[in-house]
Amino acid sequence: MVDKDARPGPGERLPQHVTTPLLTLITERSLDEDYAHVAARKAEAGDASPRRIKIWSTAVVVALFGAMATIGAVQTSRDADVEELGRATLIRQVESGRKNVARLQRRISSLTDATLAAEESNAASAEQLSDVESRQRRLEIRTGYAAVRGPGVRIQVTSAPDADVNDEVRDEDLALLVNGLFQAGAEAISINDQRIVALGGIRNTNRAVHVNGRPLTPPYDIRVIGDRATLQSRLLESSSGLAWFGLVDELGFGYVAQNVDDVRLPPATLRPLRQATIMTKTTDDGGRSIDERAKP
Repeated sequence: MVDKDARPGPGERLPQHVTTPLLTLITERSLDEDYAHVAARKAEAGDASPRRIKIWSTAVVVALFGAMATIGAVQTSRDADVEELGRATLIRQVESGRKNVARLQRRISSLTDATLAAEESNAASAEQLSDVESRQRRLEIRTGYAAVRGPGVRIQVTSAPDADVNDEVRDEDLALLVNGLFQAGAEAISINDQRIVALGGIRNTNRAVHVNGRPLTPPYDIRVIGDRATLQSRLLESSSGLAWFGLVDELGFGYVAQNVDDVRLPPATLRPLRQATIMTKTTDDGGRSIDERAKP
Protein backbone atom coordinates (compact mmCIF):
# COMPACT_ATOMS: atom_id res chain seq x y z
CA MET A 1 0.00 0.00 0.00
CA VAL A 2 1.12 3.54 -0.62
CA ASP A 3 1.39 5.84 2.30
CA LYS A 4 -0.85 8.76 1.70
CA ASP A 5 1.37 10.95 3.86
CA ALA A 6 4.33 10.13 1.57
CA ARG A 7 2.71 11.72 -1.38
CA PRO A 8 4.47 14.88 -2.48
CA GLY A 9 2.80 18.12 -2.00
CA PRO A 10 1.97 20.63 -4.62
CA GLY A 11 5.08 21.76 -6.50
CA GLU A 12 7.29 18.83 -5.38
CA ARG A 13 8.87 16.28 -7.86
CA LEU A 14 8.27 12.55 -7.58
CA PRO A 15 11.20 10.26 -6.62
CA GLN A 16 13.35 8.75 -9.46
CA HIS A 17 12.41 5.15 -8.65
CA VAL A 18 8.78 6.19 -9.13
CA THR A 19 9.21 7.96 -12.46
CA THR A 20 11.80 5.52 -13.97
CA PRO A 21 10.34 2.64 -16.03
CA LEU A 22 10.56 -0.70 -14.31
CA LEU A 23 12.78 -2.44 -16.96
CA THR A 24 15.27 0.43 -16.98
CA LEU A 25 15.35 0.52 -13.23
CA ILE A 26 16.10 -3.24 -12.99
CA THR A 27 18.91 -2.98 -15.57
CA GLU A 28 20.59 0.01 -13.91
CA ARG A 29 20.46 -1.58 -10.46
CA SER A 30 21.87 -4.86 -11.86
CA LEU A 31 24.81 -2.99 -13.53
CA ASP A 32 25.46 -1.04 -10.33
CA GLU A 33 25.68 -4.27 -8.38
CA ASP A 34 28.10 -5.76 -10.97
CA TYR A 35 30.37 -2.71 -10.84
CA ALA A 36 30.29 -2.85 -7.06
CA HIS A 37 31.24 -6.52 -7.08
CA VAL A 38 34.17 -5.96 -9.49
CA ALA A 39 35.38 -3.03 -7.41
CA ALA A 40 35.31 -5.13 -4.28
CA ARG A 41 37.34 -7.87 -6.00
CA LYS A 42 39.95 -5.34 -7.17
CA ALA A 43 40.15 -3.90 -3.64
CA GLU A 44 40.83 -7.33 -2.21
CA ALA A 45 43.51 -8.11 -4.84
CA GLY A 46 45.37 -4.90 -4.14
CA ASP A 47 47.53 -2.83 -6.61
CA ALA A 48 49.60 -5.78 -8.08
CA SER A 49 46.81 -7.15 -10.34
CA PRO A 50 46.51 -4.05 -12.61
CA ARG A 51 50.27 -4.08 -13.16
CA ARG A 52 50.32 -7.77 -14.02
CA ILE A 53 47.45 -7.24 -16.38
CA LYS A 54 49.34 -4.42 -18.06
CA ILE A 55 52.52 -6.56 -18.35
CA TRP A 56 50.67 -9.50 -19.78
CA SER A 57 48.79 -7.22 -22.12
CA THR A 58 52.07 -5.72 -23.30
CA ALA A 59 53.64 -9.14 -23.70
CA VAL A 60 50.67 -10.34 -25.71
CA VAL A 61 50.84 -7.27 -27.94
CA VAL A 62 54.60 -7.70 -28.47
CA ALA A 63 54.11 -11.39 -29.20
CA LEU A 64 51.40 -10.64 -31.67
CA PHE A 65 53.55 -7.98 -33.33
CA GLY A 66 56.49 -10.36 -33.52
CA ALA A 67 54.32 -13.06 -35.00
CA MET A 68 52.99 -10.63 -37.57
CA ALA A 69 56.53 -9.46 -38.40
CA THR A 70 57.70 -13.07 -38.75
CA ILE A 71 54.78 -13.93 -40.99
CA GLY A 72 55.47 -10.83 -43.08
CA ALA A 73 59.16 -11.72 -43.40
CA VAL A 74 58.37 -15.29 -44.41
CA GLN A 75 55.85 -14.09 -46.95
CA THR A 76 58.30 -11.52 -48.29
CA SER A 77 60.96 -14.21 -48.60
CA ARG A 78 58.56 -16.47 -50.45
CA ASP A 79 57.53 -13.65 -52.77
CA ALA A 80 61.19 -12.88 -53.43
CA ASP A 81 61.87 -16.52 -54.28
CA VAL A 82 58.90 -16.61 -56.64
CA GLU A 83 59.99 -13.35 -58.29
CA GLU A 84 63.55 -14.62 -58.65
CA LEU A 85 62.30 -17.86 -60.16
CA GLY A 86 60.06 -15.98 -62.59
CA ARG A 87 62.92 -13.66 -63.53
CA ALA A 88 65.24 -16.61 -64.21
CA THR A 89 62.55 -18.27 -66.31
CA LEU A 90 62.06 -15.12 -68.35
CA ILE A 91 65.82 -14.79 -68.86
CA ARG A 92 66.04 -18.37 -70.09
CA GLN A 93 63.11 -17.80 -72.46
CA VAL A 94 64.73 -14.63 -73.81
CA GLU A 95 68.05 -16.42 -74.36
CA SER A 96 66.28 -19.32 -76.06
CA GLY A 97 64.39 -16.89 -78.28
CA ARG A 98 67.62 -15.14 -79.23
CA LYS A 99 69.22 -18.45 -80.16
CA ASN A 100 66.19 -19.37 -82.29
CA VAL A 101 66.29 -15.98 -84.00
CA ALA A 102 70.03 -16.37 -84.70
CA ARG A 103 69.45 -19.88 -86.07
CA LEU A 104 66.62 -18.66 -88.31
CA GLN A 105 68.75 -15.78 -89.55
CA ARG A 106 71.53 -18.21 -90.48
CA ARG A 107 68.95 -20.39 -92.22
CA ILE A 108 67.58 -17.38 -94.12
CA SER A 109 71.10 -16.39 -95.17
CA SER A 110 71.80 -19.94 -96.36
CA LEU A 111 68.53 -20.09 -98.29
CA THR A 112 69.23 -16.67 -99.83
CA ASP A 113 72.65 -17.83 -101.02
CA ALA A 114 71.10 -21.03 -102.40
CA THR A 115 68.40 -19.00 -104.16
CA LEU A 116 70.98 -16.70 -105.75
CA ALA A 117 73.03 -19.69 -106.87
CA ALA A 118 69.91 -21.34 -108.31
CA GLU A 119 68.97 -18.14 -110.14
CA GLU A 120 72.45 -17.90 -111.61
CA SER A 121 72.29 -21.55 -112.63
CA ASN A 122 68.85 -21.03 -114.16
CA ALA A 123 70.10 -18.00 -116.06
CA ALA A 124 73.05 -19.99 -117.39
CA SER A 125 70.75 -22.90 -118.29
CA ALA A 126 68.31 -20.54 -119.99
CA GLU A 127 71.16 -19.04 -122.02
CA GLN A 128 72.37 -22.52 -122.98
CA LEU A 129 68.82 -23.56 -123.86
CA SER A 130 68.39 -20.47 -126.02
CA ASP A 131 71.66 -21.24 -127.79
CA VAL A 132 70.62 -24.87 -128.32
CA GLU A 133 67.22 -23.79 -129.63
CA SER A 134 68.90 -21.34 -132.03
CA ARG A 135 71.23 -24.05 -133.28
CA GLN A 136 68.33 -26.47 -133.61
CA ARG A 137 66.36 -23.86 -135.54
CA ARG A 138 69.25 -23.26 -137.92
CA LEU A 139 69.72 -27.00 -138.43
CA GLU A 140 66.00 -27.48 -139.05
CA ILE A 141 66.09 -24.72 -141.65
CA ARG A 142 69.16 -26.14 -143.36
CA THR A 143 67.89 -29.70 -143.32
CA GLY A 144 64.35 -28.74 -144.34
CA TYR A 145 62.50 -29.81 -141.18
CA ALA A 146 61.17 -26.33 -140.37
CA ALA A 147 58.70 -24.15 -142.26
CA VAL A 148 60.41 -21.14 -143.81
CA ARG A 149 59.47 -18.01 -145.71
CA GLY A 150 61.29 -15.29 -147.59
CA PRO A 151 61.88 -13.73 -151.00
CA GLY A 152 62.79 -15.96 -153.89
CA VAL A 153 61.74 -17.39 -157.23
CA ARG A 154 58.78 -19.48 -158.38
CA ILE A 155 59.34 -21.78 -161.36
CA GLN A 156 56.84 -23.88 -163.26
CA VAL A 157 58.13 -26.83 -165.32
CA THR A 158 56.09 -28.93 -167.77
CA SER A 159 56.79 -31.49 -170.45
CA ALA A 160 56.54 -30.52 -174.11
CA PRO A 161 53.05 -30.78 -175.60
CA ASP A 162 52.45 -34.24 -177.13
CA ALA A 163 55.88 -35.34 -175.92
CA ASP A 164 56.95 -38.96 -176.18
CA VAL A 165 57.13 -40.92 -172.93
CA ASN A 166 60.91 -40.90 -173.08
CA ASP A 167 60.90 -37.12 -173.63
CA GLU A 168 58.77 -36.20 -170.63
CA VAL A 169 60.24 -34.49 -167.56
CA ARG A 170 61.84 -37.20 -165.46
CA ASP A 171 63.39 -37.41 -162.01
CA GLU A 172 66.95 -36.82 -163.22
CA ASP A 173 65.80 -33.68 -165.07
CA LEU A 174 64.27 -32.16 -161.92
CA ALA A 175 67.30 -33.24 -159.88
CA LEU A 176 69.54 -31.40 -162.38
CA LEU A 177 67.48 -28.20 -161.95
CA VAL A 178 67.46 -28.51 -158.14
CA ASN A 179 71.25 -28.98 -158.04
CA GLY A 180 71.70 -25.91 -160.25
CA LEU A 181 69.47 -23.83 -157.95
CA PHE A 182 71.49 -24.87 -154.88
CA GLN A 183 74.68 -23.98 -156.76
CA ALA A 184 73.15 -20.58 -157.53
CA GLY A 185 72.61 -19.89 -153.82
CA ALA A 186 69.15 -21.24 -153.04
CA GLU A 187 68.51 -21.73 -149.29
CA ALA A 188 65.37 -23.90 -149.51
CA ILE A 189 63.49 -25.62 -152.32
CA SER A 190 60.17 -27.46 -152.60
CA ILE A 191 58.49 -29.27 -155.50
CA ASN A 192 54.70 -29.40 -155.34
CA ASP A 193 54.91 -28.59 -151.56
CA GLN A 194 57.44 -31.38 -150.93
CA ARG A 195 60.62 -30.03 -149.32
CA ILE A 196 63.90 -31.21 -150.73
CA VAL A 197 65.90 -32.70 -147.85
CA ALA A 198 68.94 -34.91 -147.43
CA LEU A 199 66.87 -37.92 -146.38
CA GLY A 200 64.51 -37.50 -149.32
CA GLY A 201 65.10 -37.76 -153.01
CA ILE A 202 63.67 -37.43 -156.49
CA ARG A 203 62.89 -40.78 -158.06
CA ASN A 204 60.92 -42.10 -161.02
CA THR A 205 58.49 -45.01 -160.71
CA ASN A 206 57.36 -45.85 -164.22
CA ARG A 207 56.14 -42.50 -165.56
CA ALA A 208 55.45 -40.84 -162.13
CA VAL A 209 58.00 -38.64 -160.39
CA HIS A 210 58.30 -39.23 -156.65
CA VAL A 211 59.71 -36.70 -154.17
CA ASN A 212 60.30 -37.99 -150.62
CA GLY A 213 58.45 -41.13 -151.63
CA ARG A 214 55.28 -39.29 -152.70
CA PRO A 215 54.11 -39.24 -156.32
CA LEU A 216 53.76 -35.87 -158.07
CA THR A 217 51.69 -34.88 -161.05
CA PRO A 218 52.71 -32.24 -163.61
CA PRO A 219 52.96 -29.32 -163.87
CA TYR A 220 55.80 -29.20 -161.36
CA ASP A 221 55.64 -26.14 -159.10
CA ILE A 222 59.16 -25.39 -157.87
CA ARG A 223 59.49 -22.72 -155.14
CA VAL A 224 62.90 -21.41 -154.16
CA ILE A 225 63.98 -19.07 -151.34
CA GLY A 226 67.08 -17.04 -152.17
CA ASP A 227 68.37 -13.74 -153.50
CA ARG A 228 65.95 -12.68 -156.20
CA ALA A 229 68.46 -10.31 -157.77
CA THR A 230 71.08 -12.98 -158.48
CA LEU A 231 69.40 -16.37 -158.26
CA GLN A 232 68.31 -16.73 -161.90
CA SER A 233 71.46 -15.22 -163.37
CA ARG A 234 73.70 -17.43 -161.24
CA LEU A 235 71.64 -20.46 -162.28
CA LEU A 236 72.67 -19.80 -165.86
CA GLU A 237 76.31 -19.67 -164.78
CA SER A 238 76.27 -23.02 -162.92
CA SER A 239 77.19 -26.27 -164.66
CA SER A 240 73.94 -27.94 -163.63
CA GLY A 241 72.00 -24.90 -164.76
CA LEU A 242 73.62 -24.95 -168.19
CA ALA A 243 72.84 -28.65 -168.55
CA TRP A 244 69.21 -28.01 -167.53
CA PHE A 245 68.66 -25.24 -170.04
CA GLY A 246 70.22 -27.49 -172.71
CA LEU A 247 67.45 -30.04 -171.99
CA VAL A 248 64.83 -27.29 -172.13
CA ASP A 249 65.99 -26.35 -175.63
CA GLU A 250 66.43 -29.95 -176.78
CA LEU A 251 63.23 -31.54 -175.41
CA GLY A 252 61.01 -28.45 -175.43
CA PHE A 253 60.29 -28.36 -171.66
CA GLY A 254 58.06 -25.60 -170.46
CA TYR A 255 59.97 -23.25 -168.13
CA VAL A 256 58.43 -20.15 -166.56
CA ALA A 257 60.24 -18.30 -163.72
CA GLN A 258 59.25 -15.18 -161.79
CA ASN A 259 60.59 -13.36 -158.76
CA VAL A 260 58.33 -13.46 -155.69
CA ASP A 261 58.45 -11.22 -152.62
CA ASP A 262 57.15 -13.83 -150.18
CA VAL A 263 57.79 -17.52 -150.73
CA ARG A 264 56.51 -19.96 -148.09
CA LEU A 265 57.77 -23.53 -147.86
CA PRO A 266 56.28 -26.26 -145.60
CA PRO A 267 58.48 -28.43 -143.37
CA ALA A 268 59.52 -31.89 -144.45
CA THR A 269 58.09 -34.93 -142.72
CA LEU A 270 60.75 -36.39 -140.44
CA ARG A 271 61.76 -39.89 -141.39
CA PRO A 272 63.26 -42.13 -138.69
CA LEU A 273 66.70 -43.57 -139.27
CA ARG A 274 66.53 -47.33 -139.84
CA GLN A 275 69.94 -48.32 -141.10
CA ALA A 276 72.24 -45.52 -140.00
CA THR A 277 74.18 -46.06 -136.77
CA ILE A 278 76.50 -43.94 -134.62
CA MET A 279 80.11 -45.10 -134.43
CA THR A 280 81.72 -45.11 -130.98
CA LYS A 281 85.24 -46.16 -130.00
CA THR A 282 86.16 -48.35 -127.05
CA THR A 283 89.29 -50.26 -126.11
CA ASP A 284 89.78 -53.93 -125.42
CA ASP A 285 91.84 -55.46 -122.65
CA GLY A 286 94.97 -54.94 -124.66
CA GLY A 287 94.29 -51.23 -125.15
CA ARG A 288 93.41 -51.58 -128.85
CA SER A 289 90.65 -49.37 -130.27
CA ILE A 290 87.43 -51.13 -131.24
CA ASP A 291 84.68 -49.54 -133.32
CA GLU A 292 81.16 -50.18 -132.10
CA ARG A 293 77.89 -49.24 -133.67
CA ALA A 294 75.10 -47.82 -131.54
CA LYS A 295 71.57 -47.21 -132.70
CA PRO A 296 70.52 -43.54 -132.42
